[in-house]
Amino acid sequence: MAYLKIFPIKVTDKKALDYITNPDKTDEKLLVSSFGCSPETADLEFSMTREMAKKNGMDKGDNLAFHLIQSFKPGEVDAENAHRLGQQFADEVLKGKYEYVISTHVDKNHIHNHIIFNAASFVDHHKYVSNKRSYHKICRISNRICQENCKSAKNPKAYRTKHQAEYQLHDSLKKELQDLGVTKIPSSNKIQKQIENLESEQAATLREKQELQKKQNTLDIIQQNFTALLNAPEISSDLLPTKREPVSVTRDK
Repeated sequence: MAYLKIFPIKVTDKKALDYITNPDKTDEKLLVSSFGCSPETADLEFSMTREMAKKNGMDKGDNLAFHLIQSFKPGEVDAENAHRLGQQFADEVLKGKYEYVISTHVDKNHIHNHIIFNAASFVDHHKYVSNKRSYHKICRISNRICQENCKSAKNPKAYRTKHQAEYQLHDSLKKELQDLGVTKIPSSNKIQKQIENLESEQAATLREKQELQKKQNTLDIIQQNFTALLNAPEISSDLLPTKREPVSVTRDK
């Protein structure tokens, strides 16, 4: 089961959001997601929602946001699944009414989720109520999600025995990679992001090539027109003005 802790943020939510989205803790922010807001501007969007709640007379108390920590036992779940379960947990607890940012930290020996959600709802502007009753409720939700999804946590030895072949293959590949000097294997999300970046760069290069081709075509047309003017036959002399003969004037002596 995951350990839960929740506490209010009363002074500034910006520092807390910066902390939980630290790239060094979240696999270069690959393990950062959000709902109803953007992780980069969540503090501003939280503030706007609270201002709306204040105008509607719903801004009671001095809580700006809440910081919820969901910590898993070592080996209970991997980072990607922990992040997915954290999102499922947050969605079920907050019911789509509160903006939140979730991050999964992998810098410790135990994987854990940080969820910071706005104290005011952007749907009905009501403030979130945190007390013993609500804490026990979210604990039950988290426990149920873990029981349904963290299968290896129920009986780790039985799980390893059942999947002994996969573990042996993993250990063999790990040793081969270590012999080649590879000590850290990037996550599938990281590899996918690198692929997307390469595809984006390729698309940008293609667009640049097309623009250069258009410019080259335009230059070719200008050159053809200029050459045609140079090679055009001379203008007919009949169209030129008639040359006048000089007139001599004789003065009388």
